[in-house]
Amino acid sequence: MKTLKHEIKSLEDWQKVIKTLLPHLKYGTILALSGPLGAGKTTFVQLLAKALGAKVNPRSPTFSLVRNYSLLTTNYLLKRLVHVDAYRIEDEKDLLPLNLDEELAEPGTIMAIEWPENIKKWLTHQRTPIIHIDISLQKTRRQVQISAEAGV
Repeated sequence: MKTLKHEIKSLEDWQKVIKTLLPHLKYGTILALSGPLGAGKTTFVQLLAKALGAKVNPRSPTFSLVRNYSLLTTNYLLKRLVHVDAYRIEDEKDLLPLNLDEELAEPGTIMAIEWPENIKKWLTHQRTPIIHIDISLQKTRRQVQISAEAGV
C-alpha cells in the first residue's frame, strides 16, 4: 500500500477512507490511529466497525482501555474488532493485564489502537501488518495520511 492522503470534511469522506482501507485488512492487522484530541479517531473506529458489520456501535475505550466488537462481515474474513485506547498508558508494563498479544492472536481479529505513540515498544515487537493513520486538524477540516509497514 502506498501512502495515501485524504481531506476530511464530512462523514462521507471518512467512509471513502474506510472503503480504501477495507481490501487491505486481514486478520492480525493493527490500525495505529494518531492525532490530537477530537481529531476523529473514535469516529473512524465507529464507521469502520459499521462497515464490517459490528453488532453494536463502538464507544470510546478511554476508561476501560479495551473494547471488543463482534463483526458480521464475511467479505474480509474478519470476526472481531479490538479497540484500544492507549491515551492513559504511562508505562508499557501497564499493557500486561490487557493481554493485547492474546487478543490479537485470536483468529479473525483486527485491532484499532488510539494513541499508539504511547506503546511504541509493544508495536515494534508485533509481527503483523500495521497500518498507520495520522490525523491532523486544520481549522474546520482534517487531513488523514495512511501509510503501511512492509507487507501490507
